[in-house]
Amino acid sequence: MKTEQELQPDWIQELASSPFNEPMFTEKMKSSVLNSAANGSVKKGRKKRKSPTRLRVITASAFMILLIATVGGWRESPALQRMIPIKGLGYAAKWTPRNVYTENGVDKLQAVQGGDFTAGSPAGAWWNLLTPIQALEGKTIHITAVHRDTGTTLEELVETEITSDMAYDNFTRVSSRFALPLSGLWRFDVMVDQEKYGDIVVDVPDSSWEPSPSFRSGNYAMTGVEGRLGFIDPGFIANQPNKYMWHFWGRAEELKGDLLITAVKKGTTEIVDVFKTRISPYPHNGADAAIPTSMSLPSPGLWRIMVSINGQLFGSVIVEVDKPQD
Repeated sequence: MKTEQELQPDWIQELASSPFNEPMFTEKMKSSVLNSAANGSVKKGRKKRKSPTRLRVITASAFMILLIATVGGWRESPALQRMIPIKGLGYAAKWTPRNVYTENGVDKLQAVQGGDFTAGSPAGAWWNLLTPIQALEGKTIHITAVHRDTGTTLEELVETEITSDMAYDNFTRVSSRFALPLSGLWRFDVMVDQEKYGDIVVDVPDSSWEPSPSFRSGNYAMTGVEGRLGFIDPGFIANQPNKYMWHFWGRAEELKGDLLITAVKKGTTEIVDVFKTRISPYPHNGADAAIPTSMSLPSPGLWRIMVSINGQLFGSVIVEVDKPQD
């Protein structure tokens, strides 16, 4: 007897597959985006494409929402599942993932994220303002992000002057680190000279919750991401503070300023402040910077510990917190 999926028309089953013959973002492109966020990017032209009018976009979106709801029971699209209940078509459209912002039928803004961007992991992004540099040079750009489910707001890009080295063939490109602490829908508001230029909505997938591996540096075993960040790990017991020696790898300018350690527990969206201090380059145990901290996590389970420097997410470590012994 055929399954429900087998009884569906071929064109319905094809909706679940990728429309591309190969990955849209290679590891080389991901590396390029990350490097651009830190050091500036390499010029590359882009051919502008035409976009449908706002009315056609909304109509098509509404049709697809109803089609998927009727045929697939929403199971084919997690992003659409999170949009229920839909408070009117305007609400749905406002949070529909989109990498291109269109105004009066013309593409105005495009975002290109690096690689398989996930919560808690810096990936880098290009923000393509589809306006020639002559109209933007000397102005400032500022990008903020808001998380739909929690209202968490952060600064994706501090106010930055638009300069001639951001010019491309017929548009202007600005880079950022693109690092989000939570999975789910995020809206990025792009401001030019403190006026809204456009917005982008990104559905950020969750990262793996597999506890981070151990690696050796100097004479010590550490938990974290080798070559990026880690700490000498005596283990975690809920509500019991302990000392942890953090180590970081990176450029000197990345490792100087305000350091904030936060954490989020698997299955929750509450971001907990853990520790904050100042950091500066200080080679130690084979790392480019090191600093002692005291940390405590409030309950047992899997936690993502996130480190930010000067408001920018530097990286994260997954740990398992044990229950206190009776």
